[in-house]
Amino acid sequence: VRELPARLLPAGGQVHPCAKCRDSFHGAPVGGLQCYRLISVEQEFCFDPTSQSNCFHQPNLQHLARGRTVLFGVQPKFTNVDIRITVDVTFGAVDLFVSPAYDTFAVDVDRATGVHGVRVLAPGGAEGGPNGTAPPRLREERPRGLITYLTVWEPQAVLVVRGVRDRVVVTYPHELHALKSSRFYLLVLGVGAGPNASDSQGLLFFRQDQAHIDLFVFFSVFFSCFFLFLSACVLLWKAKQFLDLRHEQHRQLQEMTKMASRPFAKVTVCFEPEAGPQAADLVFLPAPYSAHFRRSEPFLSHLLGYSYCTFRVGPVTLEPTDDGMAGVATVLLQLPGGTQAPNRTCLGSALVTLRHNLQDYCSGSHGAGGARKGLLSHDNLTSMSL
Repeated sequence: VRELPARLLPAGGQVHPCAKCRDSFHGAPVGGLQCYRLISVEQEFCFDPTSQSNCFHQPNLQHLARGRTVLFGVQPKFTNVDIRITVDVTFGAVDLFVSPAYDTFAVDVDRATGVHGVRVLAPGGAEGGPNGTAPPRLREERPRGLITYLTVWEPQAVLVVRGVRDRVVVTYPHELHALKSSRFYLLVLGVGAGPNASDSQGLLFFRQDQAHIDLFVFFSVFFSCFFLFLSACVLLWKAKQFLDLRHEQHRQLQEMTKMASRPFAKVTVCFEPEAGPQAADLVFLPAPYSAHFRRSEPFLSHLLGYSYCTFRVGPVTLEPTDDGMAGVATVLLQLPGGTQAPNRTCLGSALVTLRHNLQDYCSGSHGAGGARKGLLSHDNLTSMSL
């Protein structure tokens, strides 16, 4: 896991390799293979090759020297969400190796200089060659710009990104990779930024973004949409009120126009005198247009208490039909009951026939007006159907 200082090495320099990884590590540390530190989702790790407890304590933080490696293992938390691995280099430069198998990379240490060399092995830990198993498909990339986005589409591909100086984001789609049984192993090799800058430092983390609802954003958008909808409803209601008012004004104008075009006249109403002390209170007014009417029949004189009467008895209105042979007459009726009745008079309509054809009196001559007045007499009404 870590290199021992020279003073702790046994005499003769014989060191027995590890056979098992510690807790929170995964791998098989035999045959040049290594142990990978397992990292959690959205937890940041640094390039310190000795310990991850000093990542945010600057005095104790160790930088990644040129030719040194640090290894991490990514364990997916969700099986139906893409994995995004982010490597953010603060200063210096590193080479990034990513594989879905822990036995893909072997690290060789130069005994003279201590520089680490990375070999890509075939599946099962055997080095690829003429007599061995073919090595996995190797994909090499170079970063472009401040942020480089890479997506690994092949399930067993090995990704190598050379000379990372800024940020690299590697995405593994969950549709193409069996995240339920897979881990992803990362090896970071320090290469330095130049002859005088051999150290490198940065952060490494991975995320699995899930679609979740931010309640504040949800309610903000909900109430915004609700008030916009309410405002639109108020505007539509105001517009409807305005249109209804315009229609009502137009209807009233049409009604007033029709009412103004209707014929109108004056009528005189005479009630039959009653016997008793209240009969003296009745006042009968003479007709103002007596010169234009002929005398009535004798029975009307008896009703009015005079020897003769100049009133013309007839309906209040007469609405003739098209052929002029009939019409609807409106008459004033006196109800029985005397003074004890709640209502003593009322208006009634009746379908009547005319003795003379109305069209003969409406020929358009100047004298037709007087003729039409004569039609309102009871002499010209032959029958009445109430």
